[in-house]
Amino acid sequence: MLSSLFSGTSGVKANMNSMSVIGNNLSNMNTIGFKGSRVSFNDLMSQNLSSLSGSNQLGLGVMTGSIDPVFSQGGVESTSSATDMAIEGDGFFVVKNGAGSTYYTRAGQFSFDKSGLLVDPSQNVLQGYLADSAGNIGSATSDIQLDFAPVQPRSSTAIDMVANLDSNSDVSGFVFELGVNDTIDITLDPLGAATQYSASLITDDGLVEGQAYTGEEVAAAIKTALEAKAPGTKFSVAYTPITGTFNITSDTTNVDLELNWSTSNIADTLGFTAVDSGLIAGGVMDSSDVTAGNFDVGNPVQTSNFSTAVTVYDSLGNPHQVSVYFRKSDIAATGNTWEWFAVVEGEDSTNAVTEIQAQGTLDFSTGGALNSESAITYNTTSGGFEFAGGPTQGQVISFDFGNSITEGSDGLTGVTQYSEDSFVFQQNQDGYPVGTLQRTFVDKDGVVMGIYSNGISRALAQVAMADFTNAQGLEKVGGNLFAESNSSGTALVGTASTGGLGLIHSSSLELSTVDIAEEFVKMITAQRGFQANSRVITTTDEILNELVNLKR
Repeated sequence: MLSSLFSGTSGVKANMNSMSVIGNNLSNMNTIGFKGSRVSFNDLMSQNLSSLSGSNQLGLGVMTGSIDPVFSQGGVESTSSATDMAIEGDGFFVVKNGAGSTYYTRAGQFSFDKSGLLVDPSQNVLQGYLADSAGNIGSATSDIQLDFAPVQPRSSTAIDMVANLDSNSDVSGFVFELGVNDTIDITLDPLGAATQYSASLITDDGLVEGQAYTGEEVAAAIKTALEAKAPGTKFSVAYTPITGTFNITSDTTNVDLELNWSTSNIADTLGFTAVDSGLIAGGVMDSSDVTAGNFDVGNPVQTSNFSTAVTVYDSLGNPHQVSVYFRKSDIAATGNTWEWFAVVEGEDSTNAVTEIQAQGTLDFSTGGALNSESAITYNTTSGGFEFAGGPTQGQVISFDFGNSITEGSDGLTGVTQYSEDSFVFQQNQDGYPVGTLQRTFVDKDGVVMGIYSNGISRALAQVAMADFTNAQGLEKVGGNLFAESNSSGTALVGTASTGGLGLIHSSSLELSTVDIAEEFVKMITAQRGFQANSRVITTTDEILNELVNLKR
């Protein structure tokens, strides 16, 4: 009879333990990363009443078998802190306290302290893998601590451009200098009396030295200058913009015309060959080659068809604006040729004058695609860009207009030449100034990224994660922390998304896994169990009381 009393007592005790677990679960229903526990009961060994067989065994009550944490996935809520982290899947964050002891947690409420350490509310430091100054992540675990050193500037080494150059652009923009490229020589042969004439477009027609003129203006100037030198002889000078050619004809049918390009210093500017034409019968036209013209840094807009500007950086991180001018220079049956000129203004140039510091040519196919780019010519003594302000001179910057750009998802493939207005779709350069750390965020792989004032993002560290062969064997030590035990096995440390470890959600926290409805049901069950076992005790007590009263 006494055994029933002790069985009831064990039941009361076991159900009180269950109530304690339920109470602890419910008290932590709002605890970040909390994993609820469950109780399992075991019966106590039995007493054999009459034999060694199991048919006459009498149970001796119940005992608490185990209290195990349930590592199910908790819900995830969004937060406003980029350093809050939630794990989706298996794994734990690894932290160390001030004494150097290692613990594990699912509570990802972290923030940076005044020393740049990434800590939880109890000042335990999150562990991970630090990155070097280039953003390369190391292999040894340590405290995650921000490096507040500024990002060193990077001098620009390459410019990539995606653009279209209008195939209908005229070859225009002609600049003349007295005695350099302003004189045209001809020979007129009326009735066998050949006479040579030399006309200057500056002194004989009044064009302004150093000013840029259109092809039509140059054609009119040639006509006026020649007729002033050869009175009574009429000339027809025409300019064809789409082909960029000049055509000169003597309208006097009884006067033969010879264009003396070998002595004329205007030949290269107008695109004529330097070979004398020989006598051309009156009324017969002599046409120039495709106009060469010249880009004039003093008249860049008038002597180019299109321009864009890009900011580059020198070795000290100083920004400099480089203006890139494009000029249609040759029209041929096999495709057009464009020249480009990289101009640095006087305030940015070491020589303190506006100058062309680099140039090249672009050859297009008849289909508008870029066939080839010429090698870059640097017009400086150092063989590269020379910027003012004391940086390294001879800064080599490559220009990639698409001949080596691979097609991206947006379909852009560099510089083209189609019948559409000239326009830059995209241009990039790889330099940047010095930058200071502005903010951080964590990606799904646990990489802590730093965003700097110069727009550069760089890996600072990667969060370490751990998992165990038997996570239920971990020992709870309070503060949302678990400690390794013999039952859990040794921690298997890695990074998110590897080796079966879960993903990391930034600006998120994992909620408690406690289900209120489920806990209330368990509470009712435990209460009923407690009441039933209490009834066993009181009933047994009444029977014992009757037994004592038998002597009366």
